[in-house]
Amino acid sequence: MLEAELATPDGDAFAAGLELACRVLGGKTRLGDLRLDHRALSRALGDVRSGRCDRAMVRSLRDQIEELPVALTPREQDAIATVIAAIIYAVLDESVRDLGDTLVA
Repeated sequence: MLEAELATPDGDAFAAGLELACRVLGGKTRLGDLRLDHRALSRALGDVRSGRCDRAMVRSLRDQIEELPVALTPREQDAIATVIAAIIYAVLDESVRDLGDTLVA
């Protein structure tokens, strides 16, 4: 998904997206056996694009993008924020699905 959404001739958007994805997925909170498939990521990307995500999270991502030592166009910054927000959204969505009925018990 990163390559498909962030491919540019100079590779800067892909590199920035990969950096932020590594920060998200390699953080202090372990993801265990969680696996994100193409459907989960596509669904999350659609949800983010339609505005069903936390706007504060997207602002935080934009702040992190601006801190990266790379020159990005506003369009590239938007694309990166969207893709990384989708990854976060997919992780949260799949984590809740994995809990299943344990929330009710």
